Amino acid sequence: MIFGVALGFGLVVAIGCGSSPAPTQPAAAPQEPEPKKGQEPAPAAQVEAPKAEVPKTDSPKPGAAQVAWELDPAKHAIPNAPVRGRVAGADVTPGVLVTAEEVIFRTPADTMQPLERSVTLRLAPRVPGQPTPPPITGRSWKVDPKDAGPEVWVEVKGQPILSQPNGYALTLDLGARKNGKVTGKVYVSLPDKDQTVLAGTFDAEYFRLAEEPPGADDAPFIVGEVAVMGAAPGTPVRCACAAFLPNNSSVFFPESQVEFKGAPVKFEHTRIEPGRYLIAAATAGGPVVWKWLNVPANGMLTERLTLDVTKTGGLEVTAAADAKGTVMLAPADDASAEPLLPELFKGFAVMTARANADIVAGKALVKNLGPGRYEVRLGDERRIVEVVAGKTVEVNMVPAPPKK
Repeated sequence: MIFGVALGFGLVVAIGCGSSPAPTQPAAAPQEPEPKKGQEPAPAAQVEAPKAEVPKTDSPKPGAAQVAWELDPAKHAIPNAPVRGRVAGADVTPGVLVTAEEVIFRTPADTMQPLERSVTLRLAPRVPGQPTPPPITGRSWKVDPKDAGPEVWVEVKGQPILSQPNGYALTLDLGARKNGKVTGKVYVSLPDKDQTVLAGTFDAEYFRLAEEPPGADDAPFIVGEVAVMGAAPGTPVRCACAAFLPNNSSVFFPESQVEFKGAPVKFEHTRIEPGRYLIAAATAGGPVVWKWLNVPANGMLTERLTLDVTKTGGLEVTAAADAKGTVMLAPADDASAEPLLPELFKGFAVMTARANADIVAGKALVKNLGPGRYEVRLGDERRIVEVVAGKTVEVNMVPAPPKK
């Protein structure tokens, strides 16, 4: 096997532990798609013209036809070209970002840069205590000025957010989410004094929100939670994951650590490769719990681990009288699995059990082990041992005598 280390971070979108060899979010999250706390959108009639210097925007290419401001959706002829138009009096060619709730048109298009102007279609905002609205992808909207349509926000840097609940015209088609993208086309005209209008097609990045569970576009994935029992609030809980892939390579995912606060600790690993996986969780200096999983192509696995820090066992290792070295332990795979190479097993032991012990006078004692099957190694000697809560199991690591 090749010993590899995955450095990529998946959106640990869920609060807790998680990682991914491929990001589940665009290179950067939107800077300001919503108002800051304590800042309510201003009604259209209350918004004054900006008095500050007009911010720079991404302008259409020279010679590009201007988009007509049109409040009759029946007359919306969507150009077969990237979205462009005017926002608060400035010509723009915005970037587009889609979430489960909104479509955001913003300048500059580079989300690493501070927002200058944006138009946000708040198609399905979540309301605390209310059922989660269906995803906005794969749907269409046609809004007439007399209709009560989704709320629209217009934001200009340094100005109050303009809230437009109705009186506008909208034609919007959103495709399905695929490979982290959403295609679509739009024509929207707002009745503000600057006659904000945007029209065209887009191939937008999809940004998965923190509370949004992964879906088919994030597969293969493993998600779940660790129920922690017997631990005091504030106890560090670490989550780990390793992959053993069909091409004989191995991947150790970046480890995450959070403080236990009473609720289950969530973990998530999205857009992973099919293969054999081990997920594990442990408290600092305490036991580890784990599970082996086979992840198929397009697999969507949800798992629950229970980590009870009060239920532990131990090992008493006996070695040759002159033996030296360190006893290492790691969760044992199926008996049919090929033994891991020494360096890989060492990394595996550090990732999971972290219960190595030095041989002293032919003995070693390992405590605080979670129940389960372990592979125990000392030099070239290898044993499979079942650890039981409340007991100390003896394991003989003395080499067998040479055959005559």
